[in-house]
Amino acid sequence: MFKKIDYKRLNYGDLDRIDSHDIKRDEMHSFFLTFDFLDLIKKWPEIVGVKLAAVTSPLKIKQDSLFVITKHSSYSQELSFSAEMIKKEVFKQFPNLKPIIKKLAFQTQENFFEQKLVKEKELAAAVPKLHPQSPKYKILKLEAERLFNDVEDSELKESLISIFIQSK
Repeated sequence: MFKKIDYKRLNYGDLDRIDSHDIKRDEMHSFFLTFDFLDLIKKWPEIVGVKLAAVTSPLKIKQDSLFVITKHSSYSQELSFSAEMIKKEVFKQFPNLKPIIKKLAFQTQENFFEQKLVKEKELAAAVPKLHPQSPKYKILKLEAERLFNDVEDSELKESLISIFIQSK
């Protein structure tokens, strides 16, 4: 006999703990088969707008709620008035969430957005590395090989070429 699954009590991460022999395959909700939470995070600016997306972010789906973290409690309060509109936009982007999400819950976590801003600045400041197959890399490597052609030690020569390419 198969066990009946109560999807309202099921958390997003619980799918890994379900033994597939205990349930019917067609009983598995399509939500768990097709939904990727990262897609919701990526589309969040389209759902709530760019300005609100800068101070809010979807956190998790638990039981029948979509949890959203906010930078300040005033955003939580303001968004609670727009919860139905936000749900409509979420359902427009992800129709398979309609039977899963019944309400929105808000949590204030100011540190999250501060850390997010720091990481974004670090990523923006980071210099992208050249791919060995890129034309620029190949040109720099040829130039370095010409410069260090007289170096006989192959290990030293490779190190100098590498340093030359990284310095450009």
